[in-house]
Amino acid sequence: LFPYTTLFRSSTQTPTPTPVPLALTFWADPSLPDDVRHQVSLPPGGSWVDKRDQATFILVPKANNADGKVLAETVWTYALVAPFLTVQDGVDSIDLQTTLSGKVQEGAGLPVPNLLVREGDTTALFQMLGVSPSATDSASMLQSVPGDYFQQESYPEDPAWAIVPFDQLTPTWKVLSVDGVSPLDIPYTPETYALQQTYQLQLNDTVTQPLDENLKVQLAGALPAPNRDQAQLTSLVMTGVTAMTRDTAFAMYTEGVTYPATEIGGVLSSADLTHISNEVSFFEDCPIPNPDYAGFIFCSDPAYMELLKAVGADIIELTGNHNNDVRALYKVDSVPYTLDLYRKNGMQWYAGGTDLASAQAPLLIENKGNKLAFIGCNSYGPDMAWARENSSGAAPCGDFVWLMDSIRDLKAQGYLPIVTFQYQEDYYRTATSSAKHDFRMVADSGAVIVNGSQSHVSKVMEFYGGALVTYGLGNLFFDQPGYYITYPSIIQRHFFYNNKHISTQLITIVVEETAKPRLMTDIERQAFLEELFTESEALRRAQ
Repeated sequence: LFPYTTLFRSSTQTPTPTPVPLALTFWADPSLPDDVRHQVSLPPGGSWVDKRDQATFILVPKANNADGKVLAETVWTYALVAPFLTVQDGVDSIDLQTTLSGKVQEGAGLPVPNLLVREGDTTALFQMLGVSPSATDSASMLQSVPGDYFQQESYPEDPAWAIVPFDQLTPTWKVLSVDGVSPLDIPYTPETYALQQTYQLQLNDTVTQPLDENLKVQLAGALPAPNRDQAQLTSLVMTGVTAMTRDTAFAMYTEGVTYPATEIGGVLSSADLTHISNEVSFFEDCPIPNPDYAGFIFCSDPAYMELLKAVGADIIELTGNHNNDVRALYKVDSVPYTLDLYRKNGMQWYAGGTDLASAQAPLLIENKGNKLAFIGCNSYGPDMAWARENSSGAAPCGDFVWLMDSIRDLKAQGYLPIVTFQYQEDYYRTATSSAKHDFRMVADSGAVIVNGSQSHVSKVMEFYGGALVTYGLGNLFFDQPGYYITYPSIIQRHFFYNNKHISTQLITIVVEETAKPRLMTDIERQAFLEELFTESEALRRAQ
């Protein structure tokens, strides 16, 4: 009866709900270091909230059960440090935990009255080491310092150790290992290091709404880069006297050319860059070495190049006073031949050459973003060792003016000047007044490292004008029978990061059998460093 009734029926459709925008709210765990929190790049419209349950996104220490919720992560690394002239090399993490908890008993904890920590790092360190801040009584030992405290170039005066973010390291502080692991290790094993934490940006458990792909991309770049990046860390080994002649050469002749590298070859070659101060030129007609030779005119067999290759030598210093001995004895200029050998074996050199201009030219090396400039000269002589306008030899220091001008120019170009001398020799650990005057003068010009390469004895060291100044490292591959003081020596391992010198390690060795350096035992090292540091401390306080 009503055929058109359907025309008047109302059509009912369920309206499509409008999506509720995802709240761009962020919450940070209280243990987060201030440096991480302050460097987070929130997406447009993002804001921080005070409570975790109010946040869409949370920034927390890494959790093992967060798979699928992690949007970004970063790693923050710290270092336990002590004033540079500290003998002890490391502690167990239990000692750190004991110190932070304030439950120090005799024989436990750190052997210092104070532990310095930057404002904003304390809670993070408690969390890393598994110590509850509420259960501690360590206020008397923990001292909070301003954020830029560790950027001072002056030597720390307080009898304190400290925990420092890796990117805040400076060479006046010695990095100590924790449980035998240091962030400067080669190779580095972060999974076993106590002072490192991964922080993750996660989607809060209460959020079920899917994320927009564009937002995911923004969040993936929200966290700061890790404060330790192996790709920006350069290691440089620097050594003292090498002279492959006399007893050392005889041992190489009888035991094998690489015999001197038996114990320490791996230590030397492990660095990104390895420096050798080779004082003696190569000569094709160099005679078989005579261990009883009492003279002072030397040459080295070209076969000895295999030793330099075995220790991974990259940089050859030519300040030595024996570089022109071949010309004096055999009337042959062997420097061009020597330089050609270095070139063929991929080694670079500085502070010597076939003429004065090339000898004075700096060696410029860029490694992992760090710009290093090596430059040096010979102050000691003899006159025959010095390069002239058209003849081979070492760069003469003269009045040092040209050297200081070069250092200033290199510094202005963004390079870190590393300066080495062949200076006047003596057999004392202390520095002469003339050495202090000249080395400090060069340090004031802008060098970051100043080394005396002449000394057969390990000598005092100090920080001066922002530079680490070492008046002598001692022998590496060279013999001096009867002079025991010449057998304990130092190898330096320097570290550079973000184009800054951040740390130096002292590797202590003893030369045995007139040719074979080995690492010191713990007892030998402690006795040697106590003596050396006592003299160095006296020098420092007399500045």
